[in-house]
Amino acid sequence: MSTRTIKDRIMDAFMKLKNKRLIIGGLIIVLLAIGSLAFIQFQSSGKSQAKTTQTIKTAEVTQGDLTTDISGTGKIVAPNAIDLAFSTTGKVAELNVNPGKSVSEGDILAKLDQISTLQEAVENAKLDLAKAQQELDNLETNKEVNLSNALIAQSDAAKALETAQKSEVNKYSSRCGKDTTEQYYYDYMYARHDYLYWYNALIKHNTGYGDMYIQERMAPFKKSMDQNFANWKYCEGYSDLEIEQSKAAVEKAQSDYDKAKEYYEKLKANDGIDPDELAIAQAKKKNAELQLEQAQNTLNGATLISPIDGTVITVASAVGEILNKDTYKSPFIEIADLSQPVLLANFDESDLASVKTGCPAKITFTAITDRTFDGVITQINPSLTDSNSVTSIATYISVKNDSSSGITNMPVGMNATVELNCTIASNVLKVPLQALKNEDNNQAQVYVMNSDGTYTAHTVSVGEKSSSEAEVTGDLKVGDKVVISTIK
Repeated sequence: MSTRTIKDRIMDAFMKLKNKRLIIGGLIIVLLAIGSLAFIQFQSSGKSQAKTTQTIKTAEVTQGDLTTDISGTGKIVAPNAIDLAFSTTGKVAELNVNPGKSVSEGDILAKLDQISTLQEAVENAKLDLAKAQQELDNLETNKEVNLSNALIAQSDAAKALETAQKSEVNKYSSRCGKDTTEQYYYDYMYARHDYLYWYNALIKHNTGYGDMYIQERMAPFKKSMDQNFANWKYCEGYSDLEIEQSKAAVEKAQSDYDKAKEYYEKLKANDGIDPDELAIAQAKKKNAELQLEQAQNTLNGATLISPIDGTVITVASAVGEILNKDTYKSPFIEIADLSQPVLLANFDESDLASVKTGCPAKITFTAITDRTFDGVITQINPSLTDSNSVTSIATYISVKNDSSSGITNMPVGMNATVELNCTIASNVLKVPLQALKNEDNNQAQVYVMNSDGTYTAHTVSVGEKSSSEAEVTGDLKVGDKVVISTIK
């Protein structure tokens, strides 16, 4: 039944009314007709809802990055500051900088007063290194001579061993020939016989000779007897001491030969260079190099030179101060490159899931009110920080400071406010938060406006949220118009 037919019938019925009762009855018929019309339209819309008399506000479904805005505060820091310290104690003789001064790479910042003494130590260390190197070079230069000398020493030791072995004796060894030994024995016995004859005459006193005469006759026989006895015993054999000495001489000669042979073989196997001597020479050189390095470092450490173009942050003391183990302060000078400023910024811990490296930032400094600087988060501290019972996320932000700003260095400690715009989801479908209806357990309903003015409910999954939009997945597409006003 069409809408037009119902209206025609209603008008016909109205015109036929003739009295007040009929008019009242006609009004009832009109109301019933309007209700019928609404029911027919509802039936014809399928899943669609009926038009409402209220004004429906809609917004389009979009696709892109979902971002969130986060506010925080911070101050300029020097996280990559370089600490310079003297490597030795002494008196500060020269100080060319003060905090805030700009310096260039290679500038002399400060000196101690014992430079000449340290230079002398370096020169002595160089001489020691040269000597150690010469010893090492000599091993290479003299390797052929050393090998030849070792061979000669082995040959000499072999000859000495042969001589000792030939000279070795034992208790059966005879010192002289048999005939010589026997002759000494017989000469001894003959002299003894004559000696005893006169000795008996002397003690018996019955020969008629005086004692003086007898003793004169005894003396040559006594001398001959003693000499021949000594010669006989000498030729007859060797003493225990001589036997032990000859044995010890052989053992020593054998040991000397073994050592000489081993040394020669060792040199021969190592191209004429004794590996033990080589190791010692190399160790001496290494030690000399370390001593030189230490002396040079100490000398270098008595002069502080700027390693970069930068700004002096702190200076520990003044000219004339004596730095010893009790008063020495490290670092003595702190220097940093402030031309590329870094901001240490803190954000509330509730934003932990959203704050990421790479988040762009807009920075306003308290001391610079006429411009806003761009920046980006380069590092996030792995642990939260607590200050005055407030827990926050600490981040480092690289601040873009081009030459047009006219600000060459931003002082450390300069305060700033920071506005982050962090991407929390990339290339996703997005709807305004107001489009989410009946949200529960990461799901919600979204009403999509149809072309005929009706709207259809879609169930979607809700992902990340910003302060104004939400990531959704479901039966939606870019360009769909979703209801963002209240449905009645």
